[in-house]
Amino acid sequence: MNIVEVENLRVHFSRRRGVTVRAVDGVSFTIAPGETLGLAGESGSGKSTVARALLRITDPAGGRVRIGGRDIAGLRGASLKAFRRQMQMVYQDPYDSLDPRMKIGATVEEALLVKGVPAAERPGRVRELLERVGLPAAFAVRYPHELSGGQRQRVSIARALGVDPAVIACDEAVSALDVSVRAQILNLLKDIQEDSGLAYLFISHDLSTMRFAADRVAIMYLGRLVEIGTRDQVFGAPRHPYTQALLAAVPVPGASRAARRVRLAGEPPSPAHPPTGCAFHPRCPLAQDVCRTTRPELAVKQGGQLAACHLASEPAREEAAP
Repeated sequence: MNIVEVENLRVHFSRRRGVTVRAVDGVSFTIAPGETLGLAGESGSGKSTVARALLRITDPAGGRVRIGGRDIAGLRGASLKAFRRQMQMVYQDPYDSLDPRMKIGATVEEALLVKGVPAAERPGRVRELLERVGLPAAFAVRYPHELSGGQRQRVSIARALGVDPAVIACDEAVSALDVSVRAQILNLLKDIQEDSGLAYLFISHDLSTMRFAADRVAIMYLGRLVEIGTRDQVFGAPRHPYTQALLAAVPVPGASRAARRVRLAGEPPSPAHPPTGCAFHPRCPLAQDVCRTTRPELAVKQGGQLAACHLASEPAREEAAP
């Protein structure tokens, strides 16, 4: 059974003069317990908006989101607060997400208070959580400014774990860290997942990180998914030209420029005024007339992944996306 089920999720924002920005426009995916789904794409593609909608920080305009088998659309008040214990978020900048006036121990203890842990048990649980993320118990009396970026991110993870969530959304959680520290945090997340069966929604624009962290990868462009499949499918044989262009931009030691498959040029269109047909066609060197007039839907392609592209080759018998 999937712990996260997202079906046709839509998040729209209204601007002046009646303009509607379709930040997320019909996104569907699932995440199983113990699985990491990577959500990748350029800035402004809608990745973070998806995560905020899953936590009900932003209310969807339509679609269905089920977490742990429960539809979250109608949750209010105490029910919404209880739901958020199931799903937590780790942000890009841990310094911004930690109160600079609170000691680390008090920050982690807040999660235990929300969970209802008795006061007498909290100091011991704080120590356990800090040790679980690789920090000594003595750090409980320090302030965020006394810690490094990697240590602050470990505190953010400890706080998220304090309510025993089933899902953690990592929104660019390692992109602000040095490469060596980034690897340590990624390994920590994997160790925690193996121990607890946590599911991750891992949001990143860095495909090198995504290749290490994710079990399955979903590629977003202008509010929609354009490709989704296993890590091996997406990285080994990408079907959508946008995915191919993103991967071609990743530096590979020893690779020549001639090995690049598709060059990505220009900027993404405005989600307030999306192009007709395939949203990627103004930047796609392979675009044909059908791409400019008809929007492609996700469908199974050669290799087994889903891709929304008229030109990607298909198996002999195509199956519609669920």
